[in-house]
This record gives sequence, C-alpha cells and structure tokens, in this order.
Amino acid sequence: MGQFNHPNIIRLEGVVTKSKPVMIITEYMENGSLDTFLKKNDGQFTVIQLVGMLRGIASGMRYLSDMGYVHRDLAARNILVNSNLVCKVSDFGLSRVLEDDPEAAYTTRGGKIPIRWTAPEAIAYRKFTSASDVWSYGIVINFCVSLSCFYLFAVQPKAALEAVLFV
Repeated sequence: MGQFNHPNIIRLEGVVTKSKPVMIITEYMENGSLDTFLKKNDGQFTVIQLVGMLRGIASGMRYLSDMGYVHRDLAARNILVNSNLVCKVSDFGLSRVLEDDPEAAYTTRGGKIPIRWTAPEAIAYRKFTSASDVWSYGIVINFCVSLSCFYLFAVQPKAALEAVLFV
C-alpha cells in the first residue's frame, strides 16, 4: 500500500507494529465510506457530482491495474470520501499483485469473498483479474446511481450468488 502514489488511492501515513493488533494509519477522510456517505445524504448529489466521484474511483482502479495489482474487494464500503467529494480506493487486505504475465489471474482457495460485489468468474472459479475488478466497479456505479436499491442487495447472499451465476 505504501508504494501507491495516486490522488484516488488512500495514502498510507504509517504503521504501528508495537501493539496488537498492528494498526495502519492512513490519511483522514472526513466523510467516511462511500456507502454510508451516500445513504446519509440520499438524493443530495447532482449527476455531475456523482459522475465526478465515479471518475475518481475509475482513475484509482486504473492506476492499480497499471501497477499490476488486482484489488479483489472493490465495494462502496472500501471507498473513502473526503470533504471535497474526492473518492479514494482503500482496504487492500485482499489485493494481490498479478504474475508477470499481464493476462494471469490470481487464484485463491478457501476464505470468504464479497458475493454481491464479485464477478461471476471470480465466484465460480476463484480467479481474480483486472476484469473482475471492472465488474466490481460496475456494481459500485449501480450502487451510486440507485443508492443500493437494487435486487442483489435486497436478498440473502445465497440468492444473490444464484442470481449472478445462473442468469
């Protein structure tokens, strides 16, 4: 995370290793997570403001892809918003560097994945690529435009999984 230097990627300020758990210190983002911020301010943003926020997220994700990283957990809860409505991608706990081959996918075994935000191929085969991050970005767009009032967020995770995989 410390190697990233982009206006739409959260900036690492420091790491505290002398305590348990280890703490990561990042720049302060006044408005918190995008999902909470949008719900709290429902209907108060113009289309231009929302597009500007989404453009920033896309710029940050492109930077990650250009750096050879796949985020694997892009969701509105992992995007932070500052006082100027600048959105920054955060929470790199699941991110991985892609292999030397730019087409290579990182495959993981076991563990939980965020069903509602994850691409069908990543759910089915546990293969994550920049393309699966693009899928997640599409869900972020839908969330911002509809403020989470769409089918996948209205049902239980199992039903959401079946809806995505068996359409």
